[in-house]
Amino acid sequence: MKSFVPLAASVRRLIRPTPAASAPPLKILLAFDSFNSMSQRIALECQSKGHAVQNYPFKTPEDLMEVVATNQPQIIICPFLTRKIPPEIYLNKKVPCLIVHPGIEGDRGPSSIDWALREERKTWGVTIIQADKEMDAGDIWDTNTFSIERGLSVTRTKSSLYRFECIDAAVAGVHNALTMFQRGLSPRPLDYSRPSVIGSLRPRMKQSDRRIDWNLDARKVAALIGSSDSQPGTAETLQDGVKYFLYGAHVESDFTTHAGMDVKTILGKRDDAVLVKCGQGSAVWLSHLKKEKSIKLPATWVLPEKLVASVPEIPLPPQSLQVPFRTTPKTFQEIFTWEHRGVCYLWFDFYNGAMHTEQCRRLAATLRHIKATSPARVLVLMGGLNFFSNGINLNTIEASADPAEESWRNINAIDEVVKEILLCSDKLTVTAMYGNSGAGGVMASLAADFVWAHDGVVLNPTYKTMDLYGSEYWTYSLPRRVGQAMAKQLTDSEGVPVSASQALAMGMIDRILSPSVGGFLDRVVESAEELIGSKGMEELLRRKKARTENGEFQALIQSHRDWELEHMKRCFRSEGYHGKRKAFVYKYEYLPCNASADGLRQSSQEMKEEANLLGRSYA
Repeated sequence: MKSFVPLAASVRRLIRPTPAASAPPLKILLAFDSFNSMSQRIALECQSKGHAVQNYPFKTPEDLMEVVATNQPQIIICPFLTRKIPPEIYLNKKVPCLIVHPGIEGDRGPSSIDWALREERKTWGVTIIQADKEMDAGDIWDTNTFSIERGLSVTRTKSSLYRFECIDAAVAGVHNALTMFQRGLSPRPLDYSRPSVIGSLRPRMKQSDRRIDWNLDARKVAALIGSSDSQPGTAETLQDGVKYFLYGAHVESDFTTHAGMDVKTILGKRDDAVLVKCGQGSAVWLSHLKKEKSIKLPATWVLPEKLVASVPEIPLPPQSLQVPFRTTPKTFQEIFTWEHRGVCYLWFDFYNGAMHTEQCRRLAATLRHIKATSPARVLVLMGGLNFFSNGINLNTIEASADPAEESWRNINAIDEVVKEILLCSDKLTVTAMYGNSGAGGVMASLAADFVWAHDGVVLNPTYKTMDLYGSEYWTYSLPRRVGQAMAKQLTDSEGVPVSASQALAMGMIDRILSPSVGGFLDRVVESAEELIGSKGMEELLRRKKARTENGEFQALIQSHRDWELEHMKRCFRSEGYHGKRKAFVYKYEYLPCNASADGLRQSSQEMKEEANLLGRSYA
C-alpha cells in the first residue's frame, strides 16, 4: 500500500532560534499555582532565549524555600501565583522574585482584569513587580500597556484578554526585566506621585460587585458577564429562581420585543444556548451555566428539563452560514464562514475550544456542505476566537449518563470532522491557529494541507494527561510531519507544551505569519490569496483530487482510524481515564497513572513531495 505525505512537506520554513544574548543564560525558577497558558508561554519564551527553566507548582512556603535552597536559581518568576511569597524569599535581594501582575503600573489587588472590564477601560497593561511584604506594592521592573479594543466585534471576556493581550505584554515585560537583571540594573520604586502611575489598590471583586441590572441593554449585560468569564463567572438567578453562574454571553441583534415578559425570562433555545430577555427591548444568549459546586455545561444541560422543553427552538435563518467578510454573526452562532476572493474561511467558535458530540456532527455537516457548494479553491480552518480547538468535551462527557459511551460517541464524531478535512478533494486546506490548541485539537489541525500560526500560539499535543491513546487520525498525520521518534515523544509526554517556533522547527506547522495575534488575521488573508495565485496551483489540486479519491489512500487513513479506536476503546474503560477526567473537570489533583502510546504505527515510504509546485515565492 502506498504512503501519502502532507502537501506542505517541502514548503516548511525553518526559523532559526533567536541568537543567545551576550550575557550568559540565567537559571530561572518558575513558581506558579497552575501551569496555565501564561505559565506555559513564559516558560517557553525563557527557554527560547537559552535560559535554564525549572517549573515549580507551588505547594507550601516551606516547600518553596527548600526548592530554592536546593536548586539555587538566580532569579524567580511567578507568572500565575495567588499565594503570598514567604519573607525568606522576597527579602533575598540577591535572588529577585518577580511577580507578573495583570494590571497597569500602580494597580494592586487580585481582580485587576475584572475591574478593568467592569469599568470599561480602553487600555490596560501588565506590570512586572518585585515581590514584597505588601502584595503588588514592590518595585517595578517593567510595565507594558495595550488597547482592550479589538478588530472583530465580539464580547470581550476576562479570559480572552488574559490569554492574548496580557500574555503578550507579560512576555515582553519578563524579557525586559531579565535583560535589566543581566545588566546589573535595579527596579524603580512604585511612586504614585508620578503622573504616569494611574493604577490604584482595588479590593477583591465580590459577587455583589458583579451583580447585573437586567434592565440594562443586552450589550451592557453581555459585557458585565464577560468581565467574569471564565472565572469565577457571574452568579445570578434566572426565571426559575435558581442561582447559576453565567458564561458565554452573545448579544442577539435581531430581537423582537416580547411585551409583558419580565427581564430574565428565557425566551428560546438554540444549539444548547438559551436566549434571556434584558431591558430596553433587547436579549442576550447564554451558552453555558454552572450550578454551585458543579461543573460548567451547555445551558440547556443545566436548566430544569421542564423549563427547557417549554421554550421554543429559535433556529438560525436560512443561508445564515456565511456572514460578511471580516465580521462575526449578530446572534449566537458557533459555526460561520467568510467567502472572499476564492477563499472560504471556516470559523468554529466553541466555548473554551471543546467540542461535544453534537457540535462535532454539526461541524462535519458544515464541511460536507462547503465541499459540495462552495466555489472556493482554498478552505481555511480558523477554529475559534479564543482557541483553535481542544478536542473532545470532557465536561459534557463527565455529565452524561454513561461517560464511557459518550466518550466513544464524541471521539467518533470528531474523527468524522477530521475525515472530511483529509478527504477534501477539490480545495487546498489550511489550518490558521488564531488561538492555542490542545490534544485532539492539535491533531485535527494537522489534517490540513498547510498549518499556519502566530508566534504566540502554544500547542499541547499530548493525550497522556487523560491516559488516552488518542485518535483524530494522529498516527497518520503527526509522524508524516515530525517523524516517528518525535511523534512518539510528543504523545508520550505529559503536560509538555510546544511553542509555535518549536512546532515550526520540527515540521508540525509550516509558517509563522506574525509575532502575535495582532495582525495575524491580515496575514492569513494575504497568504491565502497568495496561495490561490501561486505557481502550480491547478496541478497541485489535480494531484490532490487524484490522491484523495484513490481507494488505497482512503483505506490507508481508515486503517489508522481503526487502529486508534481499538486503543481508545480500552482507554475509555480504564480507571485512569475516568479518574483523570473527573479530577480535571472538578479541578482537583489526581495521582498520575501510566499510559503509553506504544504500538505507534510505522509509516510507509513517503510519496514524492508535491508542495514544491507552489514555488519559491510561497515557500
